[in-house]
Amino acid sequence: MVRYRQKSPEMSDYSHRVQQTLDPILLREALAGYTAANEVTEAERQERLAPMTTDEALAIWRDLMKGLNEHPERLRHLTRLDLWQAEGLVALRRALDRMAEATRKP
Repeated sequence: MVRYRQKSPEMSDYSHRVQQTLDPILLREALAGYTAANEVTEAERQERLAPMTTDEALAIWRDLMKGLNEHPERLRHLTRLDLWQAEGLVALRRALDRMAEATRKP
């Protein structure tokens, strides 16, 4: 779980809500955890795909997409998911930029 430190309201980029900044130590720990999890996930994915032919892997992909294509009503939620993901990436980038600025040597 990531904890936040409150930023004073007068420093907020958004007047309608209090801006929060990530604790740099917790941010580093979270990123290290995500990195470790991604390495495990990638290794597992490669183990599963290694014995497959290209045609087998494509058949699995097409089967997954078939379910989505047969139910176009499910697509309406993808835009919101994309927006949520983009907002998260922008927030993370801003936090990393602030952390880099704070640790920059003169």
